Amino acid sequence: MDMIQLRYFLKTAQTLNYTRAAECLFISRQSLRQTLGNLEKELGQSLFINDHNRLFLTKYGEYLVHACTKVVSDFDQMAADVTRFFQNNILLRIVIATNLLPFVFWRFEDTQEDFCRRYPHIQLRIEIMPSDQVIDAVEQGEADCGCVLQMPTQRLGCSCTVLRASQVAVTLGEKLPLYEKEVLSLEELATVPLVGMGSLEKIALPLWQDCQRLGIQLNYRVVPNTIEALYLFQNSLAAGLNTFPADPDRSKKVPDPSARRQAHLPGYSWDVAALCPLSRPNHTGAQLFAAFLQQKYSPDSSKK
Repeated sequence: MDMIQLRYFLKTAQTLNYTRAAECLFISRQSLRQTLGNLEKELGQSLFINDHNRLFLTKYGEYLVHACTKVVSDFDQMAADVTRFFQNNILLRIVIATNLLPFVFWRFEDTQEDFCRRYPHIQLRIEIMPSDQVIDAVEQGEADCGCVLQMPTQRLGCSCTVLRASQVAVTLGEKLPLYEKEVLSLEELATVPLVGMGSLEKIALPLWQDCQRLGIQLNYRVVPNTIEALYLFQNSLAAGLNTFPADPDRSKKVPDPSARRQAHLPGYSWDVAALCPLSRPNHTGAQLFAAFLQQKYSPDSSKK
């Protein structure tokens, strides 16, 4: 089998008419019949039945439709992506969650410049926005790549490149009742006011689902920016879902005075994830950008 045979077969299966299929494919009816005949000979089964000049799929033809439709679609998208890349005609819309700058994506301007030097024909349109909006843009196919801090979540229709991972910590101010705790349960977490830069059902879906299942109501609200979140933490007005350092060795070299105020929340982790919708026309270019970010911001890269 090859892609030409499969494409000819799908068009014929769609029209159930050799003449119309040949016209759509801009080939002769004879050429179409010959290509389909060679495919049937290779597979050893008939794909169509001609009953009184009406064309029907056999059970083998029905099976092949299901087996190859996505393959042909993916190939066509890949071919279009490659053509745009080789013709230097790619524009990527990249959306980045506010809380990744500068705490995770340090010196991001330098990273952007490095990428543009490596791939000068790929234009980047960078937008910074709250985490919820990043996830919405990705799930609705409005951005080519969305970078967000989230608990591991499978998002339908998206590829996911994990840039780095860490355990979940709860940042506690000294005036909060659980300040001395090193490990927290969900029940204990519900006793303190919590803030974060994204809604739980979007950025912390596994945690949100567990709370729903256990009937635990968290006192949680979304704050618009890191400055407000830091103010609340420093003044013990709220606790926050935070990250333990992804690289323990690195954290020892740079002491963090707030580290002793971080309690562990067992069973939950964070991913800094680059999400790329499969439906976008430049999906391959977006994956290239995600892989570039992974090289720059993975824990191993920070040791170099």
